[in-house]
Amino acid sequence: MPDAKLLCMDDDPAVLRMMTSFFMDHGYSVYPAADGEQGLELFRRVRPDLVLVDLRMPKTDGFAVLETVVRRSPGTPVIVVSGEGEKNDVIRALRLGAWNYYCKPIESYKLLLHAVEQALEKSRLRRQVEAYRKGLEEKLRALVEHFPGFIFTCDPRRHITYMNSALAAHVGREALGGNCFEAVFGDEEGCGACLSEGADEVCRFEKYSRRDGRWYHVVHVPVKDEGGSVRERLIMLYDITDKKKALDALKEQEEYLRRENLTLRASLQERYRFGDIIGRSRAMQEVYETIVNAALSDAGVIIYGESGTGKELVARAIHESGGRKDREMIYVNCGAIPENLIESEFFGYKKGAFTGASVDKRGYLDLADGGTLFLDEVGEIPLSMQVKLLRAIEGGGYTPVGGGGIKRPDVRIIAATNRDLKELVRKGRMRQDFLYRIHIIPIHLPPLRDRREDIPLLAEHFLGRYDQKTSPLLTPALQRALCEYDWPGNVRELQNTIHRYVTLKKLDFMGTCHEPAADGLLAGLDLDVETAAMSDILAAVERAVLERTLRRCRWHRGKTAAALSMAPKTLYRKLKQYGLADSAGA
Repeated sequence: MPDAKLLCMDDDPAVLRMMTSFFMDHGYSVYPAADGEQGLELFRRVRPDLVLVDLRMPKTDGFAVLETVVRRSPGTPVIVVSGEGEKNDVIRALRLGAWNYYCKPIESYKLLLHAVEQALEKSRLRRQVEAYRKGLEEKLRALVEHFPGFIFTCDPRRHITYMNSALAAHVGREALGGNCFEAVFGDEEGCGACLSEGADEVCRFEKYSRRDGRWYHVVHVPVKDEGGSVRERLIMLYDITDKKKALDALKEQEEYLRRENLTLRASLQERYRFGDIIGRSRAMQEVYETIVNAALSDAGVIIYGESGTGKELVARAIHESGGRKDREMIYVNCGAIPENLIESEFFGYKKGAFTGASVDKRGYLDLADGGTLFLDEVGEIPLSMQVKLLRAIEGGGYTPVGGGGIKRPDVRIIAATNRDLKELVRKGRMRQDFLYRIHIIPIHLPPLRDRREDIPLLAEHFLGRYDQKTSPLLTPALQRALCEYDWPGNVRELQNTIHRYVTLKKLDFMGTCHEPAADGLLAGLDLDVETAAMSDILAAVERAVLERTLRRCRWHRGKTAAALSMAPKTLYRKLKQYGLADSAGA
């Protein structure tokens, strides 16, 4: 820090000359003094930026100089430069306020220069901090005086010790020293904040003032001493009367709109469903259209879709919309029947056909005669049974196990699977002619993640089923959480999730919980947003947005960059920054 003023005190002329010359060569203004008395006189006249002092000097020693400088100018750094001495001298000098201590002979003046530069820089920063603190106090004082409301403090006896100008004009200066609740609220019982169990914590509440007939929002802040005891309380009030009236009117309007919305939903509900199938997305509208077309004929239908997409509901909608609606639809879970029993289950058996066959039993084909046979998980039917079943449904008929006659049922086949049947044919696990027989009208049910616009409608439907008294129950934050989740279990998982939500009052995605009170991106962050730095909060939010968008785009970088309107290079840089690059594909 060139141009700074240094005061150097040392009773050794050679050392004094050396220090003076060295620091002057480095751009400092140096004031030498041969003893402490002369040095203190220079200190009073010059007011140096830093003092270098020897401890052992005639007349006035370095300890006296150090004490005087620290007392008169606490912000002026003092560096002790003295001969080898007792360790107690070092400790004493540092306790008196010395910034640093160097022993003579000085082996490197560069080290001493570095210490001087550091001390001057720290001193400069301290002065800046002090100036900032003073400026902050002035701003705080101005803020208190210009606060659009009332501010006052009171002691533990609840006597007012300070009022800002607005409150003084409102209640009069004579209220100073009086009971706060009587002076401010005209209330003998008080606001109750000082007397509550949480009186040593910040609290907020609304309070009606009998004094002026107004409503106030009150912020009650206890001011504690070093021991943690409340020494006084800071109370801030601002008038919310007009806002409260507006809020009450808004609540009335909200209740009116809620009732109107319920009526409107009731009138629109049927337009967004087909039987028990819920959905208004483009994909579901195409499914509805195919259901209608399939219901007009008796052709075989194959329903493709992941587990939980509602394949049985589609089958039932086809059956109940067609000409067989007055007859039975028999549901068969093909994957749940042991291979050694599958023939008797489909074709039935006669009494005595095998051990345990004590009575005649009708098979699925017989039960579904004139109606519909729904074959769920059709890809699990063994090859040997596919041949017999194909012959039966193509008119060749079948014979019950242990029987002699041939039955020719009139059955419509609707099959469903979550597997790739063509792949099963290639692997030799399904007959091609059997696939051709059931694959006449294909219906592809989209997974829930591909029709996210239907999720709020489905959630409301299930909410109404499990809790008809509460509607709507989901907050916007929870609706967003529902729409952003991938739903590997599809509609069935959504139904179970809503059931848990109604029962437990929290949204549980198989171990990941969203509390109803949470709102926005900040509810899900793994940090305390009340205390975290703004940079940490923004980084956490950015990472959360990236991760959610990646999940929605099935971890495809190109689709994610497009969804975020972000350059691919920028996306890749951010993925590396947050450790997500290995999870995202090209």
